[in-house]
Amino acid sequence: MSISGTLYAFSAFEPAFKKTFNYDQSEGTCIGFPVGVFFNRYGPRWTALLGLIVYSSGYLLMWMSVLLKDYFSTASGWQGLFYFIVGQGSTITYMACLMTTINNYPLRLRGTVVGFVDAMYGASAAIFAGIYAGSFVNGHDNGDEEKQNLKGFFLMCAIVIAVANLLAIFFLKLLPPDDDTLMANTSNVQAEETYPKSDDVVYTEQDKESVDDAILGNIGGFPILINLDFQYLFWIANIGGGVGLTYMNNVSSILESFKLSKDNGFLSTLTPVASCLARVLAGFVSDRLVHRVPRAVILLFWLIVLAIMQFISMFFLGNYPVLVLNSIVIGASFGSIWCLAPTMVSELFGTKNFGWNWGWMMVSTAIGTVVYQRVFAAIYQFYIRPGDGLTCYGLKCYRWTFLMTAVTAVYSIILTIALIQRINDALKRKRSRTDSVISRSNMQINKEVEPII
Repeated sequence: MSISGTLYAFSAFEPAFKKTFNYDQSEGTCIGFPVGVFFNRYGPRWTALLGLIVYSSGYLLMWMSVLLKDYFSTASGWQGLFYFIVGQGSTITYMACLMTTINNYPLRLRGTVVGFVDAMYGASAAIFAGIYAGSFVNGHDNGDEEKQNLKGFFLMCAIVIAVANLLAIFFLKLLPPDDDTLMANTSNVQAEETYPKSDDVVYTEQDKESVDDAILGNIGGFPILINLDFQYLFWIANIGGGVGLTYMNNVSSILESFKLSKDNGFLSTLTPVASCLARVLAGFVSDRLVHRVPRAVILLFWLIVLAIMQFISMFFLGNYPVLVLNSIVIGASFGSIWCLAPTMVSELFGTKNFGWNWGWMMVSTAIGTVVYQRVFAAIYQFYIRPGDGLTCYGLKCYRWTFLMTAVTAVYSIILTIALIQRINDALKRKRSRTDSVISRSNMQINKEVEPII
């Protein structure tokens, strides 16, 4: 997992990338598609092998493009395709790790475990951004970024990714669920309440279906796209993920606009570090509170913080303390969303179709990122003054972008509140069905016990 997020270290080498190929702000985005179906069919090891092939090939193609930069400077479509391949490889490797984790651990531990695993995903951006800043910038960060060692960085990524995926092929494995895992896989209803620990109680398949781990029902594939509850999550991920990734991908441009490029290495690392720590914290806290409040409540908290920070950035982004705070808040908010969302998807809709369902969520985040990035780039390009080349200077380059992200963040808050209400209603119905199952079982036991004379 620690090599799956290299894509999000893009802001660390974005200035060198743009100047090497003479690209503008709008070029270099990608979108991901579900690989969960492949995982469900072939398992984690074949998925890791596919990740090795696609992911490493993407970076090798990007390495080749630097060697032939004279040609690729006039062919940005090819560079976009190579970046797209890297994105798909990143997604495949990530899904191989995440889906193995989701399937191997019971729901009562899932938030914590996903938090730790996802933290490594978030940390990978900080790790590779730090490696790039320390070993490949070579002091060229003051208008001569094209002299940075991009080709060396891309080649290193290809090699490290190949080695890590080879290890995954050998060690990733799906474990069969044991009795404790099956008993623990209940959502927001204590295991003891749902499955009384009595050898005399026998549950029918209908009974087990009524108390399975899917709060809103085992739904997947294309039908889930018309499910209202899933649509709430889909658009929450679209907004929260889109806002977070767009900022993370453009930190270097923002710093350059305020003539703070010397801090690019620090802030490019700060955001993923905050994201990493928030994933662990959100997963741990949500597991401890899950029997009292839905995980969506914690999600709501971070969306509120995100919205407030977007409004502040509209007016004060040029102040260095605000830039630091914004990097921390966006990193933490994005990390919490990225940790809680997969746990919630498995909790609300079950693990049977998790590959499909989480794949759709990743598509949602990717679409949001593309849309926000295009708007960001259009506004940025619009405010570039003649003579400034490819760089836009000042707060005017970002004010309208942050207004858009602030308003959409408020909309995500409204969606989350509605989702919390629907989850609470579903839990009430689930508890009612559970009580009915237990009552019928107790009646059956009483009938089978002969009176003692």
